[in-house]
Amino acid sequence: MKIIVTVIFIIISQFSFAQNCSCKEQSQLNEIISCEKTSFKNGAKIYRQFNCDSSWLVFESKAKKKKILFSLDKDLIELTGRLGYTSWIEYDNTFMIENRLVSGCCDPLEYVLFDKNNGRKIADLGREIYHSDSKKYPYFVAIDSKKSNFLSFLNLTTNKIFKINLPKGRIEKTLKITDGIFSETLFKEGKIKNGFFEIEYRYKTKDKGKWLIGEVKVDLNKQILI
Repeated sequence: MKIIVTVIFIIISQFSFAQNCSCKEQSQLNEIISCEKTSFKNGAKIYRQFNCDSSWLVFESKAKKKKILFSLDKDLIELTGRLGYTSWIEYDNTFMIENRLVSGCCDPLEYVLFDKNNGRKIADLGREIYHSDSKKYPYFVAIDSKKSNFLSFLNLTTNKIFKINLPKGRIEKTLKITDGIFSETLFKEGKIKNGFFEIEYRYKTKDKGKWLIGEVKVDLNKQILI
């Protein structure tokens, strides 16, 4: 029985990949969804496929092994490219995907990091605070959308991540006082100078109190790995 189920699963999987870019009942999908492949420098590819029942994002390794990273069912298929995994960017050993949680305005994007060799998800990074592509300090700094007690620092070359704690409850309390929603809007533009990352953020401690300024300063040459 297990063998039969396995065979059926393989057939269905192959069929799904084969039906890759068409739906006769909804011809407009051909204009909405692009199945053009993005080729990475290591020979891997990433691309969309769809039929009348769903759309899905495929990672294909250099060895031609395929993995579905994300999919939308029939009710949401017309939002392909505007909801969920929308676009991606390649790095030395990884690729980062933008994850759009709503299709309209104006929720910020969240980011997900994947291994470029096998399509394995490495980490949910959160929402962007700062992004540097400099060769010496190529860092992506993010804050979690649910827990705002720390900033995570991803080195885009080594894939190593470390975190810096923020004063416990400070961001959450500020959002509650100000009826805010997105913690990243409290942060000003960051910078890297002489190996130090610096960024300021606003916060409040009282309902009618004035805005205060907090500062984060990190020596990027002394990383704490997590």
